[in-house]
Amino acid sequence: MSASTALLPEYIVVVAVLVTMIAAMIRRPGGTVASWVALIGILGALWATIDLWTMHIHPAVFFNQSLTVDNYSLFVNVLVLIAASSTLLLGWTGEREHEEFPILVLIAALGMMSLGMVGNLIALFLGIEVLSLPLYVLSASHRTVLGGEAGLKYLLLGAFSSGILLFGLALVYGATGTMNFVDFASSVNVHSPLLAAGLMLTLVGLLFKLGIVPFHMWVPDVYEGSPMPVTNFMAFGTKVGAAVILLRLLAYGFYMSPQDWGPALGYLALLTMIVGNLLALPQNDLKRLFGYSGIGHAGFLLIGVAVHSVVGAKAMLFYLLPYGLAVIGAFAILTMMGTDKETVTISDLAGMARQKPWAAALFIVFMFSFAGIPLTGGFVGKLYLLQAALFAHQPGLAIGLVLGTFLGLGAYLRPLQAMFRTRQGESNMAGWNVNWSHVVVLVVAVVGTVGLGVYPTPVVHWVSQSANFFWLH
Repeated sequence: MSASTALLPEYIVVVAVLVTMIAAMIRRPGGTVASWVALIGILGALWATIDLWTMHIHPAVFFNQSLTVDNYSLFVNVLVLIAASSTLLLGWTGEREHEEFPILVLIAALGMMSLGMVGNLIALFLGIEVLSLPLYVLSASHRTVLGGEAGLKYLLLGAFSSGILLFGLALVYGATGTMNFVDFASSVNVHSPLLAAGLMLTLVGLLFKLGIVPFHMWVPDVYEGSPMPVTNFMAFGTKVGAAVILLRLLAYGFYMSPQDWGPALGYLALLTMIVGNLLALPQNDLKRLFGYSGIGHAGFLLIGVAVHSVVGAKAMLFYLLPYGLAVIGAFAILTMMGTDKETVTISDLAGMARQKPWAAALFIVFMFSFAGIPLTGGFVGKLYLLQAALFAHQPGLAIGLVLGTFLGLGAYLRPLQAMFRTRQGESNMAGWNVNWSHVVVLVVAVVGTVGLGVYPTPVVHWVSQSANFFWLH
């Protein structure tokens, strides 16, 4: 298969970036031409991805093993494009004054898509930076005190973590003499101190992007200060990019020495699941609550990597989809509520069950999925992760998952309880801004969340083919 065919989704996104730039320059003030061009480009890339999947392609390697196009990368493309399209739709009206918004979303999506394919240290670093740099700008795109603080914190801490990552990659290259993941195991003694140091620093850089404890403190502050659509993009898309490159790197390059990194990732997953959900309990700002709960979910995802098995890889990939659908659905509700203010608090939900019963019902579905309640995709995803931990004979991870889930349940019940409270001055519900783009996001999110909980078989089949790395145990 030629590169032009295998990389067609990425080429479409690149062309969409260029055309969107032109559209942004010639558009009239307040117009949506650039957003339409970006959305069409994303849908075109999604169509090309699905077309490649139906062709049942064999893994194809390009550019001296820098990029690998296979079912794994195609599944990642679908996740990223869902995140990008939901971000554009949620910011359809609120971001009209920021003509750079759709352009930066497309560039960040291109970085996320590339992370599903990379098999080379240089490509890894470039993908991380293409993902991160647009998000630094997007997080500060609302020129407010909180927005400026969020952008500055994200920029400084992100640059610091990128430096650590680059130093780690340099040490790995120095120890192995090769840039390609698949050549690491045969290039050097797996017990090399230089390789161990390089791997440790590389993991620190990647775990920062994923929001793993103790590299997590930037998450709630950046979530709180960023615009609502951007927070949605970071909550879903960044986790996809960081999680999939972490799995690809370890499963390709360090599959012969899982005892060197598996236990460490297991302990970090355990700590992250408990700390993230525990810190979510007292939060009143909903974006901060989702920030801390997202840290807990990152711990759940890390289980799939730490167990070093095909079952774990499948569970991690599957969990990304229901988590992402619940994220975009919850942030769609918050976007409709918070169009005239920077943050939405739990007390702002008071009276929703009576005045906006449809929104309350949808919000309950998404919160239930986060919490892992049956008949939602979140429950099936947690069940697969629990199965992966038990099959790997790691009961500690299974116990941590259950404990983290119960702590998270307490955090998610507080907003639901607030929706059924009544108070004077419930006029805040009258100022909602509901348009067609929000409706599209909500319909996709709720159908996907419930569908994955009731009938997950088609996605399980796709995930099974995507995560079947033959060198995993």
